[in-house]
Amino acid sequence: MRARRQKGMTLPEVLIALLVFAAIASTSVYALRLGVDSRDQLEDADNRLKGFQLARTLIKEDLAQVVNRPVRDEFGQTQSASFLGNLVSYGGRVEDDEKLLISFVRNGWVNPNAEAPRSSLQYIEYVLKGGALIRRARIYLDEYAQSDDIERILFEGLDDARASFLIGEQQGELAWADIWPVSGAAAPPLAVSITFEERDQVPLEQYFWLGEIGGEV
Repeated sequence: MRARRQKGMTLPEVLIALLVFAAIASTSVYALRLGVDSRDQLEDADNRLKGFQLARTLIKEDLAQVVNRPVRDEFGQTQSASFLGNLVSYGGRVEDDEKLLISFVRNGWVNPNAEAPRSSLQYIEYVLKGGALIRRARIYLDEYAQSDDIERILFEGLDDARASFLIGEQQGELAWADIWPVSGAAAPPLAVSITFEERDQVPLEQYFWLGEIGGEV
């Protein structure tokens, strides 16, 4: 009797099958890696968008409550204007790498039943420090020695940020200033524009309307 002929795969067929399997596995791993990277990028973009929206909301709420009330420093000297923009921060605790965007006094700081020994006015600064946008608020309106500030980092990763200030209309066009106050201006500006710059991103410019603000509080 003749031995039954055995059936199986030849070595070339095994090698071809392994090659096809390796190609499919490599493609699957690459697609999975792309999916993970895309998810991480979307999550990072979503977190940055949330941080930006929060910062914009806080700035908008603060500027909507601006009052014309100059503050005093720790030596009792009255600040020249109630609203400062793109100038040296007022006070003695400014670090070299810190850039003041805007500083002002706002109303509406809630003090239920007047329990805290303070008014409803609050001094606010927005500064750029180490690539981070920081909102700084004083516990008490006027500066005094060894007073503490409340700082909140709104978002990070900025290359630069700058503010402009609406003076009014001149010859049918809006006139903006790079610093505030400008000569002859005692009140806050009519509007504020803040531009945020990130690497490899289009600069993002936001506008905040203040309008006419009355006399000192």
